[in-house]
Amino acid sequence: MRAEWNPLFWEPVEGTGERLMAGVVLRFDGQWSAHRVIRDDTLEALYGKAAGSPKQLIEHALNLCQAVAEAGGQEALGALEVPLMGLYVGQSRVTDAFSALEAVRQAALLHGSLAHMESWDDLEEADAPAPEEVNKRFATEVRDAVIHARPELAKNFNRAAKLLEGGVPVKFGYLSEVAVLHFSVLHPVRQAASVRDARARLWELSRAKTWAGLAKAALITAVPRADEVTLGSKQRDALRANQVEIEREADAVEMRVYAVTSVDEARSRVLELAA
Repeated sequence: MRAEWNPLFWEPVEGTGERLMAGVVLRFDGQWSAHRVIRDDTLEALYGKAAGSPKQLIEHALNLCQAVAEAGGQEALGALEVPLMGLYVGQSRVTDAFSALEAVRQAALLHGSLAHMESWDDLEEADAPAPEEVNKRFATEVRDAVIHARPELAKNFNRAAKLLEGGVPVKFGYLSEVAVLHFSVLHPVRQAASVRDARARLWELSRAKTWAGLAKAALITAVPRADEVTLGSKQRDALRANQVEIEREADAVEMRVYAVTSVDEARSRVLELAA
């Protein structure tokens, strides 16, 4: 998903021109938020026991910047030519991220050598979006992209079908007379939950294909790009292993898994399978 953000720089000694990245104001999924990224130990090294005061100042300034963005949008934030409580607004940037936290991490990687990156390196699964939330967002973006190209396919999205006689209908991402598709995301933080979700969707696809006698059934899975800067080495290794595992399990039930790194790529797959 597209994320817009502005770095916020702090000049500890006014007039020196030496600035540190203090935080980020971010717009993700239609919501504005502000995040302090400068580490506590950096402030303690500069101010000792008095570090609490600049910390409060920075957080208050971040809240004000968020309020400006919420009131006037990106233009109002970018129009701040003078510092707001000592914080200078940097140039607006756009990035792709699965969550707001990942967008903040990208911002810190680009600008903040003194940012507390460990907070995002060691994210607990509870801090990351749930698989269903991420899947729904991805599926919605793919649906919108497909409908833009082929409006007549709109009727095939979010359709339900029974998997057995007298069973409860199950909703699929895409269902037509020739193809049944599910959409999922292999999230770098919630990998175990993402794999479990993919397994469940593969089973549903297998049942639907058999029950309805459909020619095509596939799971379209969003995965991070190989050069994604937000991933650590352990995450990359786990992602590769889990992607292979999902593909093996799909092969076992004669399903196809298409790994995609963008909505455009997913759209192309849907259009190909819909033909």
